[in-house]
Amino acid sequence: MPSFGDCASLIDDPEARKKCSDQALVQFLSMHLVYPEEAVVSKVEGTVYVNFIVDEKGTVQSPYLLMDIGSGCGEAALQVVKSMPPWEPGLQNGHPAKVKLNLPIQFSLRKSDSSERYSITWGDIVGDTISSEQLQRNLSYSVYVRGPEGDNRYLDQLGFSYLNGKKAYSAISRGGVGEEMASLIQKIKGGGSFTISASVQENGHFVDVSRTFQILE
Repeated sequence: MPSFGDCASLIDDPEARKKCSDQALVQFLSMHLVYPEEAVVSKVEGTVYVNFIVDEKGTVQSPYLLMDIGSGCGEAALQVVKSMPPWEPGLQNGHPAKVKLNLPIQFSLRKSDSSERYSITWGDIVGDTISSEQLQRNLSYSVYVRGPEGDNRYLDQLGFSYLNGKKAYSAISRGGVGEEMASLIQKIKGGGSFTISASVQENGHFVDVSRTFQILE
C-alpha cells in the first residue's frame, strides 16, 4: 500500500510503516484542514469520505467525494487532499502501481482534550509573570502555537484578555495581533492578569489553548 510522509525506510516492517504513514497523515490534516465558516455557524459536524488515486509516482489523482455533510465541508476535504505532497507509491510485484484509497476526514466542533500538548509563545516572554512594558515591546511580534510535534499551527482565532479587579478588557482577531489588541495592551498599567488564548485545529477538531500571566506592579 502507498505510505504518506517520510516512512519509506520502514518498507520491511509493514505494521511500523502503516503506523508512521497514519501519524504523518493525521499531522498533515491537522495543519491544513480548514473548518468552513458556514459549517461553524451552522454547527455542522460529521465525516466526509474522499476517494482518490495514488499513482506510480506517488501523485494524488482524481479525488472525488464519496460522502459529504454539506456547508462547505466536502469542498474543504477535497482541497486538503489536492494539496497533499507526493506519497510513497504502492507496489505490485515489486513495481510501482496505482492504488485507489478512501480517506475519512472528520469535522467536529467538540473541544479536544489535547490542549495540554500545545504551547503558546510570544516574542521574548518566558515564565508566568510579565510587565506592561514587556507586553508593549512584544506588539511587533506574532503569537505562535506549537503542536505536539513542535510544529507551528495556523491560528483560527487569537484573543487577548486583561483582568484587574473589577475591570475586564478583551479583544479577538482571526490570528494576528491587530489594532484592537494593541489598544488593550496600552490599557495595562500593572497588576492583574493577562491571558493569551488561541484556537487551532487538530484533524477537524477545534483545540483551545491559553496561557495566563500575572502583571508585575
